[in-house]
This record gives sequence, C-alpha cells and structure tokens, in this order.
Amino acid sequence: MEQKNYLIGHMEDLADKADKTGCAASRFLTPVEARRIGEYFKFKRVKLLFDGGYKNAERVRAVFLNPEWGEYVRENLITALRIEYRPQDTLGHRDILGALMALGIERDTVGDIISEENRATLICLTEMSEFITENLVKAGRVGVTISAINLDELQAKQDELSIKTDTVASLRLDAVISASFGLSRAKTAELIEAGRVSLDHMPCMQSSKELSEGALVSVRGLGRAKLLEIGGVSRKGRIFVRIGIYG
Repeated sequence: MEQKNYLIGHMEDLADKADKTGCAASRFLTPVEARRIGEYFKFKRVKLLFDGGYKNAERVRAVFLNPEWGEYVRENLITALRIEYRPQDTLGHRDILGALMALGIERDTVGDIISEENRATLICLTEMSEFITENLVKAGRVGVTISAINLDELQAKQDELSIKTDTVASLRLDAVISASFGLSRAKTAELIEAGRVSLDHMPCMQSSKELSEGALVSVRGLGRAKLLEIGGVSRKGRIFVRIGIYG
C-alpha cells in the first residue's frame, strides 16, 4: 500500500509540474503501474498519455501534458538503441538486461528489450542513451555494438500473433488457457496453482475467473495469449473464441 501511495503521489507531483511547465514524464512503468495510474488520474487541466517508444509497448512512460503548451518531442524523452552482435552468437532478453544492471543502470530507466534474429532493440530514457552506448560493449561473453535508431522505425513493429479459432466450454481462465496452449484442464490447473499464470499483467490463481474480450493471459514458460473475440454458441453449448498466440 505504501509503495502504491508513493507512486500515485509521485504522479501527482508530475501532473502539477506539467500544469506549470507544459510537460513532465515518469520513468518507465511496469504494465501494472501504468494501469493503476490510468485508472486513478482523471485530469481536466492536464492530459495523461503513455509512451513506450512503439505501439503496444509493455513498459511505458507516463507523460503529463498541459494542452495549452502544445505537444511534446518524443525523442527528448525516449531513445531506441539497436544492439547488434555476430550471427554465431546467441543473446537473449535476460542477458542484455543483466549486462545493463551490471553497469549500475536502474531498471526503470530502461523500457522494453525487443529481441530479433542477431540483434535486439533497447528502449531507454534519452538521457541514458549516451552512457549505454559508450559502456555496454558486452552482454555476458558476447560482444555488442550499439547505435541509435529513429523511433519511426519502431512504429510499424507489432507483436506477431498466430490466430487460433476454437470452442471452449466456458470463458473461465483455465478453459481459455487450455484452448490457447493445447493443454489438458488438469495440467492448466497445476500451472495456475503453481502461480505461473498472470491475467492482464497481474498474478491470478483463480481457475474459475471469467475472461472478457481483450484479456491477456501469460503462462510462465509457455508464452502469452490474447482473447481476441468471443463468438456465438455451438449446438453443443460451447462458445466460439478467437485467440491470438504471441510468437
């Protein structure tokens, strides 16, 4: 509760600053923090928006704007760094994040790390970009080269979804997970009870939780799925659903 109150208090301070100076932004927020802030703040004088560098970013900055002052320059707040390494090397999200932490960089100064084949893209606070570029020369034993890229190159990037159409007996969490990942209900129940499941970025251990369209389910070790559409009911009473599986 204390941490939550501190977060809200800090956001109120930023909103007051934006009201006076035109713009103020937080560091990068987790999805849970961003959702709490979005639910809490309903300003008339100050506009709130979230920016993580590209559409559907998980970690975002809360940006408070006084509309009378105009818009903000995104590049003043967020920088995208391209991390490249040799084709024969393998580098994952955890390797890059670990290398950043070893440099003494705080987690909330860094946004998403987008892994691609033989390279990755790191989103960070603009004021941290020069330090990272000069000091991040290795991630584990893998040598890396870093260069800034235009944020516009990220705008078209979307999470690739493979679409799955299926029927479920109900819209319960366990039923949707079973349909998403091809698991038995018993196995799904084990995963939920083990605390390996999150619903809309929040841990969920309630198998019977009813889902609605847009619900995002994460299963640690398996991946993520989104309930895209809830359709009609079959003759046997099963519900048609469209599910997006993140690649």
